[in-house]
Amino acid sequence: MISSALTRIASSVLGRVSPCWRTLNEWIDVYETLLEQRNYDPQTIKNYKANLRHVRRLWGATVIRSLKPHHISTALKEFLPERSSTARRVLSALRDAFVEAIANGWSETSPAAHVRPPPHKIKRKRLPFEVWCQMRAAAAVGRQKWVEPMLLLALMTGQRRADLAKMRFDDVHDDHLHVEQQKQAGKGYGARVALPLALRLDAIDMTLGDVINLCKTCGAPGPTLLRTKGGGSIELSSLSARFNELIRKVLGPLAHKFREWPSLHEVRALSAREFRLQGIDVQRLLGHKHPEMTAIYEDDRGLNAGEWKRVALAA
Repeated sequence: MISSALTRIASSVLGRVSPCWRTLNEWIDVYETLLEQRNYDPQTIKNYKANLRHVRRLWGATVIRSLKPHHISTALKEFLPERSSTARRVLSALRDAFVEAIANGWSETSPAAHVRPPPHKIKRKRLPFEVWCQMRAAAAVGRQKWVEPMLLLALMTGQRRADLAKMRFDDVHDDHLHVEQQKQAGKGYGARVALPLALRLDAIDMTLGDVINLCKTCGAPGPTLLRTKGGGSIELSSLSARFNELIRKVLGPLAHKFREWPSLHEVRALSAREFRLQGIDVQRLLGHKHPEMTAIYEDDRGLNAGEWKRVALAA
């Protein structure tokens, strides 16, 4: 149901413009107010509005009922090929705006529904296990003692950066580390994953319990597993910054192009690939609702394309 504020805005617009000549910008004014009535966190709203600024710039002055699919596909080409992900987000925002426009009588059809999303080419490289090992060795002799536990915790749990930063010692009970994931994606809740302390990763010959014990030594006592020397929690940006510094130190600054460098998030994908080799339920480990999402993480993007796949004889 449209709120009273939304009704006033809609009535004001309807009062001064014939329905046949309303522009997309005028609808976006109404739509942004509608967005604020949804139960989204502030960052999600901020992301929506950032994409809607592109929508306004590209098509805002167009009469909403005269916008055609070819107008949309042509304008989206300005993002290609370097910013294909931006093009996809803008198209998604436009599609959602038209769904609401139809529901509220501003349009009868959605031209955005007939536009094929631009192909999304992922440039970021996968993180090889051998490189992770070199990074761990460098971190072990580094000044900040929490960096090696960060690498181990990321690999052993397969969790995202925000979840790594907030893991606490009191999350460990009943012989499990309990993780309530922070990525909500507009749902208002995250997946809950209980990881057994006995979970072992053969590649590093350690259990989750071993990693948590190592975390106890990374700084003064504090509530979080990852802590500064004084026992304080670690900022999310610091986790990414130390990872980025470390991988460049190991590989050299010219190893990858700007957008190709593996990020801390790539340890999550590495974890998925390593645990898959052991027969672990990777979908449950990562907290994914759909197996298709897990398959994206398990894909090595050609990392081992040069290896021969040996066919075993039947037993």
